[in-house]
Order: sequence, then structure tokens, then C-alpha cells
Amino acid sequence: MRSRLLSLFFCLSLFPLAAPLAEAASLSEQRLLYDQAKRALAKGDADPYLRNRQVLRDYPLEPHLAYDELTARLKTASNGEIEKFLTEHGDLPQIGWMKLRWLRWLAERGDWQTFVDYYDPALNFTELDCLYGRYQLAHGRKAEGQALAEKLWLVGKSQPETCDTLFGLWAAEGQLTDQRRWQRLRLAADARNYGLATHLAKSAPALEREGLLMVEVAQKPQMLLSQSSRFAPASERMADVVGLGLRRLARQEPDKALALLDDYARRMRFSNDEKVAIAREIGLSLAKRFDSRALAVMTEYDPELRDKTVAEWRARLLLRLGRWDEAYRLTRQMPPELADSNRWRYWQARSLQLAQPQSREASGLYQPVARERDFYGFLAADRIQVPYQLNHKPMPLDPRVVQKVRNTAGIRRALEFYARGQVVDARREWYHVSRLFSREEMVAQARLAYDMGWYFPAIRTISQAQYWDDLDIRFPMAHQNSLTSAARSRGLHSSWVFAITRQESAFMSDARSSVGAGGLMQLMPATAQETARKFGIPLSSPRQVFDPDTNIQLGAAYLSQVHAQFGGNRVLASAAYNAGPGRVRQWLRGANHLAFDVWVESIPFDETRQYVQNVLSYSVIYGHKLKAPQPLVEWHERYFDDQ
Repeated sequence: MRSRLLSLFFCLSLFPLAAPLAEAASLSEQRLLYDQAKRALAKGDADPYLRNRQVLRDYPLEPHLAYDELTARLKTASNGEIEKFLTEHGDLPQIGWMKLRWLRWLAERGDWQTFVDYYDPALNFTELDCLYGRYQLAHGRKAEGQALAEKLWLVGKSQPETCDTLFGLWAAEGQLTDQRRWQRLRLAADARNYGLATHLAKSAPALEREGLLMVEVAQKPQMLLSQSSRFAPASERMADVVGLGLRRLARQEPDKALALLDDYARRMRFSNDEKVAIAREIGLSLAKRFDSRALAVMTEYDPELRDKTVAEWRARLLLRLGRWDEAYRLTRQMPPELADSNRWRYWQARSLQLAQPQSREASGLYQPVARERDFYGFLAADRIQVPYQLNHKPMPLDPRVVQKVRNTAGIRRALEFYARGQVVDARREWYHVSRLFSREEMVAQARLAYDMGWYFPAIRTISQAQYWDDLDIRFPMAHQNSLTSAARSRGLHSSWVFAITRQESAFMSDARSSVGAGGLMQLMPATAQETARKFGIPLSSPRQVFDPDTNIQLGAAYLSQVHAQFGGNRVLASAAYNAGPGRVRQWLRGANHLAFDVWVESIPFDETRQYVQNVLSYSVIYGHKLKAPQPLVEWHERYFDDQ
């Protein structure tokens, strides 16, 4: 039934409402002809397409056939034919690959003028960048060519073979100094590209000893403990070698790295950049274990708060340790980019309140934060006992803008792919065409997807437009019956189950993570099978996890299990749903009536911290939409103890 309704919808969308029945039949015919031509082109046979090109000329997906046909003979096609195609169909998602091949051949033929006319750094092909650098060096633009060559050289990975010619020309002009070779060697070793780093070390006799030692210590940092004599005499390059070794050792054994730090710091002349890098690795490794020794390292090696992550973790550790006055002073010293964020405006008020409970100043600091619609805004609102500010304000859209978006070629292709059930191709078109739109047009595009019930692209598009105030599009009531029913049957807040689903997949039912989690509530295969067995939920095959109703039943059941494990605490259960119960218990070690906001802020994993903050905030929003208001946290969720 759904497929028939979708077909009707897209027939109406793609053709005038008054179209006669024959045109609807021609759409079906065009779809069949498209499929036949697509299969034939994949086998190298262009005849079915060429024979039916006129019949297909107004079919939304015809440009894909034209692309395939032209690509197959691109090397022999004239520049005029290719330029005409790019003018007419330059909005295709795959057009960059055609440009790559064409520009490559233009360079081979020495047709540099056409190459320059169509080269664009935004194509993001290093091979083309190197060809453009060659053009610059050979055509009187040496300063620009040398700058581009240096930019392409100073990366920690191997570049395409095409770049070797550029680097050779650059070196012939005396630009490839030992210092630049060393800079790239450092980058390669830091990126664990040891083959490249070794090659660079052996390419210059002056670099070989320190370069090969850097490759060795990057892989075996324990050498710093047992073979300290090899790291002499001290020099700038040896400081780089030791600095990388200490940073690597910090990831494996931070205590040992810390023990070595003072001795090597006395012997080596660490650069300011290396000092900050050391503060980041050793300091963060200790801070994320809530070890107070991290504070001395981060303070000494990054006293000016040059590294934002180090600065934030200094503050987080002070909060976790209950050193409120120091935390307050640090929030006032943060660079504007951090200090002006809702996060650190809230913590400036909160740390002041905890350091000076009788002070009235904290209330004034909370007030502007409480007007914001996010985790810290809701926290601040609770602190001064004012209502949450949801600020739902859909953007007024000009009907002409909506119609323009609907009629855009990329949107018509996306809608046709969607109607055909080719959802991945539909999303690809949808995402690509967004790049061509203004902000208002992107919001109109998001509204179109929302009205179709295609929620993930709607959420993604309105987020790209950075229009945050339309809570209907950003927080749709997708699968409402299934979600509320599953939540009720498991004794969970419906708003929380909605929030988890919104955070996990943004309602993309076929979502699959890089680690194999799948479906609306992103269940791992083993978790799905075990949950199905434990709760008696039918699961006939792994593919059934992608069925929305099944996934919701399994997800809600597993969520109820985690919820029970942590005493009905949604804060801890949300963290466990993302990172696993074992890690949550680890992060609770040493907690003694620890406030939930401090615990959340000090979660070591950035992803999990943001996850918990989003889920709690989304629960507030979905509680409002469900007409069942939900506080950010319940009273029993406000303080934690070691479990």
C-alpha cells in the first residue's frame, strides 16, 4: 500500500496535476527504458540509450545515462561536447570524477588553458592540485606554484605519483630544504606512515640518524626508558624525536611518560608547539583518569591555554576534583572562543556558586544562559528555577522559493530515486544539491523532506542550513505509535526513547554504523539476538533488525535492561547505551555524591559526553511535543556514587 501511495505522490510531484493518464503511463515506460539502458551501459552497450534518448529526454534520471555514455568515450570526446555536458548537468553528484579524468587528459595533451578554465581546488583531488602547481611553475607564476608545492609537500602521507614531477621542479629551484624534509618526516611519523618517514630519513644524509630513530621510537616508545643514551646529543631534531616518543608512551603508560618528562625536559629544547603537544598527550591521558597530576603538566606545558582541548580538560579535572575556586578562575581566563560558549558560561556560574554559596553573582551569570535551548541552557534554567526556553520558530517560506526548490533538477532526481526505492541514490542526490542552495532554499528543501516523512534528510538539511528553531523538522514525531507503545510496555519515558532514537539514527531506518550497529536504535547484531531471546521478541534473521517496528521493540527492551542496571537513572543508562555499562562503572569510580552535571562534563569520551547531553536535552523537547513535560533530570538522578 505504501509503495502505491509513494508512486502516486511522485507522479503528481514530477508532472502537472492535470496531466492525462497517458503521461502517467509514459513515466512507467520511461522507468523501464531507463533500467534497460542502465544495464546495457554497464556492459559497454550504448545502443539502447541512444535509441531511446528522445523518449527519455524529460525523465529526471536521464542525465545519469548521458553521464555513463559520455564517460565511456571521454578520451575521444571533444572539449566542446564535454563543456556542453558540464554546463547542462554539472550538478550531478558524480560530476567531479568526470572532471578529474578530463582535466588529467588535458594536462597530458598540454591543453593548459582549458585545464585552468575548469580546474577548481574545491574538487578536492590532490592529483589535480599538483598538475595546477606544475602549470604555475612553468607559466611565470613561480611564487604561487612554490607556495602550492610546499602546501602539498607538508603532509604526513604519500601523495599521488603525479605530484613527484611538481616536487622535482620545486626541488630544482632550491626549495626542498632539509628543514622541509624534516617537517614532513615528523608529520609522517606522527601519522604512523612509517614507510614514508623511513624513505624521507634515507633521502637526506643529514637527517638519517635522527629520522630513523624517530621512526623507531614512534613504534617502541619504551626505548626512552631503557636506551636513553641513544637520545644524545640534544638538538632541535632530537627534541622532536623524544617529544614524539613521550607522547606515544603517554597513550600506553602515562605514569612512565610522566616520570621521564622532567629529566628529558631538562636535557631537550622542546619547541613551544612540542610542549603543547606533550601537555595534550600526557596531560589528557592522566586527566581522563581523573588523576590530579595532570594539572601540573597541563599548566606548565600550556600556560597560555593555546590548546582548547587541554584548557577544557584542565577545567573538567578541577570540577571533578571539587576544586571550585580554581575552576572558576580558569573559566575567567579562557580564550573568548571557549569563554563565550554556553558550556563555559554555565560552568563559570556553577563553579562560582559552588565556591561561594552565598554569592548572588552566580544567579546573574545563569540568566543569559537559561535563555538558550540546549543542555547548558536547561541546566541554567533549573538552577534559577525558570521555565525552559524552547523557542520554536519555523522560518516563513516564500512559496516561490519552495516551488523553485521542488523543480530543481537534483531534487527531481532525488524524488524519482526515492519513488523507485533507491533510497541511497536518493540521499546522494539530495545531499549534493544542498550545496547549490541558499539558506532559505535549504530550509525549504528540509521542509519538503519533512512533509514526505523522509526525516533523516530533513534533519540533516536543516542542520546544514544552521536553522535551529524549527523544532518540527529537527525533532519529528516519527514512528510515534511504535515508540510510545514500546516505551509504555517497558516502563520507560516515551520522551527518552524518542530522544535515544533521534540521537542514534535521526530516524534513518537503514542506518548502519562503522562497527556494525543497525537500524533506528542502532543495535549491534549480538545485542539484538540476545535481547530477542531474553525478551521473547521474534527475530527471524539479522536483516529484520532494520524493520522499524522490530528495531524499536528490541531497542526499548535493551534500554529497559540498561535502565534497570543503573537504578532507573537515565543519565547513566544513556551513557551505557552509547559506551557500554562497564565503562560507565569505571567512570563512576571514586564518585562520592558527585553532582550529575559534573559527572557528565567529565566523561572521558567526547562522543559519549555529547551523546548524553543531547539525549537529555532531546528528552525535554520530546516531552513538550508529547504533552508530557520532562525535566532535564529527575531528583533521583541528580547525584552519583561509586558503583
